[in-house]
Amino acid sequence: MKVIVNKQDSITKGSTCAIGSFDGLHRGHQRIIRYLRRLAHPGNKIGIITFRPLPFLVLHHAAICCLTPKEEKERILQALGVDFIYYFNFTSKFAQLSPNDFVQLIAKNIAPAAIAVGKNFHFGRRRQGSVHLFKKFARNLFDVRILPILKDEGIISSTRIRELLLLGHVKAANRLLGREYAISGTVIKGKGKGKRLGFPTINIKVLKDKLLPLDGVYKVVVVVDNKEFLGALFCQHNVVEVHLIDFTGNLYKREVTIKLLERIRDIRKFSDDNSLKIAIAADIRKVQPRIKKSGVGP
Repeated sequence: MKVIVNKQDSITKGSTCAIGSFDGLHRGHQRIIRYLRRLAHPGNKIGIITFRPLPFLVLHHAAICCLTPKEEKERILQALGVDFIYYFNFTSKFAQLSPNDFVQLIAKNIAPAAIAVGKNFHFGRRRQGSVHLFKKFARNLFDVRILPILKDEGIISSTRIRELLLLGHVKAANRLLGREYAISGTVIKGKGKGKRLGFPTINIKVLKDKLLPLDGVYKVVVVVDNKEFLGALFCQHNVVEVHLIDFTGNLYKREVTIKLLERIRDIRKFSDDNSLKIAIAADIRKVQPRIKKSGVGP
């Protein structure tokens, strides 16, 4: 997959694209990409037009909290079969482009054959442009396809998924994502307290712009060299620490991916190490697969 930033490239000419923030690459985004594949003429490329940083971070001076930081987004898009991703550098000046100027810029820099947008797509200065205005300004430049919004007990959106994760509702967030929410990072040295208590852990250094879920203990799957291990994740502020079940080895300085399955409990303070040890043992029992006991006949 080719990555293009704010410049012309021959791969985009005559392509079939979608435009938006695409943070999270949830089920709604995945459906759009499947639609692009059906819409594109044989031999034509499909691409994603997006922004860096994300518009809401610039417009609302929000803390950086992406579901899918840049590298993760590109990795998922490549796996979904996208041929290129085109980034516009989103600055305060760029945000002042009129709706018509924005459409003209797309035509000049990208020259697509068609662009698919969601029904709630807005663009241009102060989000003045609607999908119908987008279609009007794009006339004779490129085709515009307007897609309905995907719903699952409400609109599936990146904002809703962020809110669910910040409330600790991992299962609901995963359902909207269409996959487990994943946290990747490098294993770093910790304080070694888990090991002293009999439950060795790995500490993960996570990218600063990656959204972490509500503080708590979570049941997770940890991916190491394409192998999966169940684990108990302790997450508090920027501390991400995992005990892996049935794993032996040294992962220091290695890259791992943690897939969140469900939240087990809140963070609690313990009066002594023995109380903490008992709590950790209980957490691990909840993570381990339950073995069904076979009945014994008379």
